[in-house]
Amino acid sequence: MKKMYRNVIIALVAVLAISCTPSENKPQQGAKETACAEDAIPEGGEWITMFDGKTLNGWRGYCRKDVPKGWVVEDGVITYKGSESTIDPGGGDLIYDKQFKNFRFEVEWKIDKAGNSGIFYTAQEIEGKPIYYSSPEYQLLDNENMPDAWEGVGGNRQAGSVYDMIPPVPQPVKPYGNWNTTAIVVYNGHAYHYMNDVLILDFKFGTPVWKALVDKSKFSKFSDSPEKCPDAYEFMLECGKNPGYIGLQDHGYGVCFRNIRIKEL
Repeated sequence: MKKMYRNVIIALVAVLAISCTPSENKPQQGAKETACAEDAIPEGGEWITMFDGKTLNGWRGYCRKDVPKGWVVEDGVITYKGSESTIDPGGGDLIYDKQFKNFRFEVEWKIDKAGNSGIFYTAQEIEGKPIYYSSPEYQLLDNENMPDAWEGVGGNRQAGSVYDMIPPVPQPVKPYGNWNTTAIVVYNGHAYHYMNDVLILDFKFGTPVWKALVDKSKFSKFSDSPEKCPDAYEFMLECGKNPGYIGLQDHGYGVCFRNIRIKEL
């Protein structure tokens, strides 16, 4: 079963690669250079600074009005202290209190040793359900020190992946304790993941390929994974259709964010 699952994911990724091959046979530095971009991506409006370097103004907890414990600002950085902190984290993901549909989002991040976190986008607030039920997750991870289970299938849980769905190719993440830069672009249903100025994957919401990826993930109603989340299935199929929130994940591990900004396209 594991081998069959791996083969299906590899086949799906191959379909993505064939349908979205860069215009040149080398890593691309901008979404506009990819041959699979059906629409030219505009420059967009002015940058919106999402973090002032001093406070968490503009941020709140997912499905709540306050900021969850454990999130602090230190030395110009948003830091989640992690489960080892003397602060009682209390638990809770952080979201920016404005929704976006077509955008370019940029952030710098670094993670603790063996750390795990993520960035959510186009997320919906659904009472009683976690944020990852309605949002793709740009995975943040210390690849070098992760448990084997965190690699996923073909690397589809490694740093930069669409968590449990699409692996990053190439994989330019820096080791834990170092700052990485991330950009996420969503335009007309087409999403792009960048890491350290390299395009590492792209896909389109609402396509047969997207449905097939969801069908083979832990979010599928058909999943036999011990981590299965079948209640997320219909929400995941709807990803990208409506404006949604940008979220930073509390996964219980220490992680830092800075230079956070976004512009609408």
